[in-house]
Amino acid sequence: MEENNQKKSFTVIEILVILVIISSLFLGGIANYQNFNQQQKLKNEAKKFVEVFDLTKKRAISSQLYNQSCNNFNGYRIFINLSGNQYQVQFGCNNSYLNIQTYDLPTNIVFVIGNNSFFNFPPMGVNININVNNLRIKNLLINQCLNISISNNGIIEMDNQLISC
Repeated sequence: MEENNQKKSFTVIEILVILVIISSLFLGGIANYQNFNQQQKLKNEAKKFVEVFDLTKKRAISSQLYNQSCNNFNGYRIFINLSGNQYQVQFGCNNSYLNIQTYDLPTNIVFVIGNNSFFNFPPMGVNININVNNLRIKNLLINQCLNISISNNGIIEMDNQLISC
């Protein structure tokens, strides 16, 4: 009786095929992970803008003074500076505005609107008039946008769905 002493093993071709499959799964996972991170980065910046917008509006409605020595409070406003990819919260006193906080957008995140914009919030919320009703924030790396809707009286809502742009 002959004994079969052959050892079973994989061929080089079989090992190479398995390595190619594992590598492609790994690279696909990394690409999806990076895309997910960029989407989250866009959503977080939009949420942050909505929160700053609401806080600024509440400060104006409550007539919260940034500078206690102000005799003629004009309210607060948010200024979107497209050239610097930033937005600023400004305090109005005696018909001039003082920048009290600047928020820089991260690299590759930009506002998509026609020109620089102001969102004015007068004291006690009287005569709030918003001239930009739609704002779009874009992530340049993934070419996706998130819409933010703003009503004329300052109610702000962020879409949950990212769109291609």
